[in-house]
Amino acid sequence: MNIKFKMPKFGRKLTGSSMTKELLLTILGTTISIVLTFGTAHLIERRQAEQARKLMAMTIINDMDDTMATVQRILEAEEEGYGVTIYLMENMDCLDSISDDTLKMFFDYVTPTSLTSNRQFVMQERQYMKNSENILTMSQDSWRTLNDRRFFMNIQEFYNYKALLNSQSEEDVVYEKPFTRNDLSRMLMDTDEMSSREGYVAMCRSMLKSVRVKRYADFHAQRVYDYEYFLWCTIQMIEENKFLMNITEEDMKDFVNGTHMKVRKVSDSDLVGTWENPSPVENYMATFEYRKDHTFTMHVFESMNDVSFRGRIVQRYSIAGTWTIEGDSLVKVFDMKSYKMEVDDSGITYQPNQAAAVEKMKKELSQMPHVIKELETNPRISQGLNIDESGTRLQLNDSGAGVAHYRKIK
Repeated sequence: MNIKFKMPKFGRKLTGSSMTKELLLTILGTTISIVLTFGTAHLIERRQAEQARKLMAMTIINDMDDTMATVQRILEAEEEGYGVTIYLMENMDCLDSISDDTLKMFFDYVTPTSLTSNRQFVMQERQYMKNSENILTMSQDSWRTLNDRRFFMNIQEFYNYKALLNSQSEEDVVYEKPFTRNDLSRMLMDTDEMSSREGYVAMCRSMLKSVRVKRYADFHAQRVYDYEYFLWCTIQMIEENKFLMNITEEDMKDFVNGTHMKVRKVSDSDLVGTWENPSPVENYMATFEYRKDHTFTMHVFESMNDVSFRGRIVQRYSIAGTWTIEGDSLVKVFDMKSYKMEVDDSGITYQPNQAAAVEKMKKELSQMPHVIKELETNPRISQGLNIDESGTRLQLNDSGAGVAHYRKIK
C-alpha cells in the first residue's frame, strides 16, 4: 500500500533542493511506519499475554473446583457410612432383615475396599486425591505468564492443603479403617465365612461389636471437620483468585464448556434408528432403538462367568417407552410394565456338587438390575442432546451422572 505524506509547514519553509525535501518525507514516513508497526505489535502482544494469563488462571481454578467436588463426594460418603453404621449398631439384633445394599455400605465404610456399585468412582477419587502435584510445573514461564505473586501464593497453599489432607487420610489414626487389608483378605479369601447370606450377616454383626468400629465412628466428627475446613479454605482461595485475575462466572462457564466439537440441532429423523453404546469388551452391549412413532426399546446383553461352572451365563433384558425431543433435550418415559428379563445358562457346564451355587447365581441375575430399578420412582429421564455433523454419533448428558456416547449402527 502506497501512502503519500504532505510536507508539514516546517518543511515548506526550508530552502534547498527537492532532494532534501524528499529525504525529509522519507524519514518522516519511515518514523511513522516504525511507530505504527511496533505500537500495534505491542498491543497485540499485550492482548495475547492477557489471554494466556487468564487461560492459565482458569485452568488452575478449574482444577481447584474439581478437587472441591471430589472432597465433597468423600464427605457425603463419610456422612452416609457413619449414619448406616450407627443405625446398624442400634439395630444389631435385626440384621437378618437389613438389605444387602445397606450391609455393603457399612462394609465399605469400615474396610479399605468397596463392594457397592460405585467402586470405580471411589477408586478414582482416592487416586485423584493422591495426586498432590500442581498441574503446572511452576516454571519461570508460568511465573511470567501469570505475573501475580498473590495468585501463586494461593495456589501453592491450595496444593499444600491437598497434600496435607491426603497425608492425613493415609497416615493419621483418625482415618485408619477399623479393618486392614490383611483382615479383608482373611474374610474374603481365607475363609468361607462370607460365601452365604447367613455368614455375611454374622460377619457384619461381629464387626459391629468390634471396639475398633466404635472408635472409628467416634472419630467421625474429626474427619468431617478436616473435609469441611479444606472446602472452606479452598472456596476462599478460588474467590480471591477470580478477583485477582478479573475472572467472572461466565468466563469459567465458557472455559468449562469450551470445546471444538461441531454439533447441530437434532431432528426426529436424525434420532430414528438403532444406537449402540460402544463397549471395549465382548460380554456387554447396550442399544437403544428409536422408532418413527416415538417409541423406543432399550436392549442390554451381558454374559458372565464364575468359578462354579465353565462357560458363560447370558443375561438379556429390555424395557420400552416413548421419546420426544424438547428443545435441546431428549426426554424418555420408560414403561415399567414392558420390562423383560431372560437368563440363559445353556452355554455352561458344571459338576453336580455345584448345582446349588449355579442356581443361586441364576436367581441373582434374574433380579431387576439396579439401573432399571431406579426408574420405578422416576421413569421420566431428560438428557441434554448433541449430534455430530455426520449424524452418526450421539452425546447424551445426564445432570449429575456424566456424559454417554452412542454410535448409529442401523
